[in-house]
Amino acid sequence: MPFHLYFHLPYCRRKCPYCDFFKIVPREGDRERYISALMCEINFAHRQCQWADGPVRTVYFGGGTPSLHPPEEISAILDQIRLLWGLADNAEITLEANPASLSPVWLQGWRDAGVNRLSIGGQSFSARKLTMLFRDHEVHHICEAVESARKAGFSNISLDLIFGLPGETLEELKSDLANLRMLEPEHISLYNLEFHEGTPFHRWRESGRLLPLVEDLEADMYILIHDYLCNCNYDHYEISNFAKPGFRSIHNSAYWQSNPYLGLGPSAHSFDGKMLRFENIANMPAYFSALESGHLPIAKESHLSPQERCEEWLMLSLRLCEGVAYEDAASQFGERQVKALWKRAATLPSGLCNLSPQGLSLTPEGWFREDSVFLWLIEGLKHPENVD
Repeated sequence: MPFHLYFHLPYCRRKCPYCDFFKIVPREGDRERYISALMCEINFAHRQCQWADGPVRTVYFGGGTPSLHPPEEISAILDQIRLLWGLADNAEITLEANPASLSPVWLQGWRDAGVNRLSIGGQSFSARKLTMLFRDHEVHHICEAVESARKAGFSNISLDLIFGLPGETLEELKSDLANLRMLEPEHISLYNLEFHEGTPFHRWRESGRLLPLVEDLEADMYILIHDYLCNCNYDHYEISNFAKPGFRSIHNSAYWQSNPYLGLGPSAHSFDGKMLRFENIANMPAYFSALESGHLPIAKESHLSPQERCEEWLMLSLRLCEGVAYEDAASQFGERQVKALWKRAATLPSGLCNLSPQGLSLTPEGWFREDSVFLWLIEGLKHPENVD
């Protein structure tokens, strides 16, 4: 079965206080040891994950900061994938990159190795916001990174931006968007700042050091982003993602479309496309120990119930602009439950969804409140007896 492949490369120069991903500041020799362990995990996964038999449709190097790894390490991983599973024709291969850790030589090396999509974590064009986020790059690094990537032959570039920081104004956001537009990336990921439990930002919010924006202002920002980028010929195809025609993220779309994917590296998650999910150990010594013992470093495995699988399918589908087709929903849930779902959707406040006999999708306003909208809809599935 064709599948998608994710690699977690956890090393960062320093830990950003808002990020809750598994990450480590490396010591000398750590990176080389990790790549060796990762190659072992690739071999083990090829032998033990029978559902992932190839070819690989997409590869995504996430982190952490994958751009800390030189081209020869990325090339070695891709060569091993080609040897064991094979790569599909025109496979999308993405590398996440920090603007401050890019050089023309490494960019050309990654491109020569087969990387054909670059995801650059710019986050903002505001010096104030970059300082608040404890980023290790400056505004000019973002522009220079895009220019160098173009010269190296990258024709598919994604840029990340964060909005909703304490003290941010609509004017500051408009400036970010204007600067973003000038760089003309093919893809944009825009994220509303979250205060994840266990991060310094969460502690600072709880102590009063950081004051979050009011929700109504964050909603205004989200709608502003939607209107601005759609007017610039970007397709708002998923809650947090925009793309020019033909440049949707194929890898991330696989998650939202419930396609099978294999995640390698500490904390990585996998899904067989049916009912099986598992996640890797999020601890480097334990990760190394498992592989040295000849085992995949799996921390937890779960089998979704049919109801859980259907609810997850609904949640992921509603993240996409196409939403849910009535016929597809009926095949997932059955006719009675779908009627209950449609009846429940009809009671949502005006402006949150597009509802017709053929389909259900969320509006930008509905996307902003997606968690509460989803919980509301799920209640309809739990009580199909209310249809009559």
